[in-house]
Amino acid sequence: MPARAVVLPGTSLLVPGAGGGADLLADVRVAMAAALDRLVAASVTPATTRRDGDAPLVVLGAVPRGAGGGFGRRRPSLAGAGVADRWVPDVAGWARADPAPARPAHVPASVALLALRAALRRAGHDGPPEVVVLEVSDAAGAPAEAVAALHRAPAVVVAGGAVPGAPGAAAVPDPQPGSTPDRGPGCPVLLAPAVSALLDGAVAPGRWSWGVTTVPGGHEHLPPSYGIAEGRAG
Repeated sequence: MPARAVVLPGTSLLVPGAGGGADLLADVRVAMAAALDRLVAASVTPATTRRDGDAPLVVLGAVPRGAGGGFGRRRPSLAGAGVADRWVPDVAGWARADPAPARPAHVPASVALLALRAALRRAGHDGPPEVVVLEVSDAAGAPAEAVAALHRAPAVVVAGGAVPGAPGAAAVPDPQPGSTPDRGPGCPVLLAPAVSALLDGAVAPGRWSWGVTTVPGGHEHLPPSYGIAEGRAG
């Protein structure tokens, strides 16, 4: 049963190099990395003691109906955001580190894959990450093997939306932008219905408690703030 979850913004601008020469979301990336570092430290077996058969982490994301979701190993791609994979070092380098062929994930899940891989590397986990991706438009359509993997996973990274209050994103009532998390158990998190149903099904309805960090967007052409949510099951 997953003990922790992190909901990340799904914007490609969080991937270093995806925005060209301008790094508009550096502060959001710092908060995202800190949340993932906490998730990895609390939920992932240390690299020195990891055993074959340990359950992989799951990246969970919603896709529109007809967008071609699925389950399994995936590689990141930002082509759906108009960014060629060869332009982004972390994306281009994925195939060299993990040569096994895999379908590309949609952009939000790709952002989550790249951020999670970076967190695993910071914790000493080199090599291809033990991560599977589940992308769904309807919880009822999730394959049985995917639901089973979600139930076994030590933690889940949710590829969410970019703006607090938007579908698939963390939301804080009357948020005051800043980098200090609100860890109150009653802090609401808005998720795509399919994602919410799968998260609840992986533990028990109402068993997740959430805290949300809001970070200013920092640019006039970006949303005013971004949310990163951290959940605990218990």
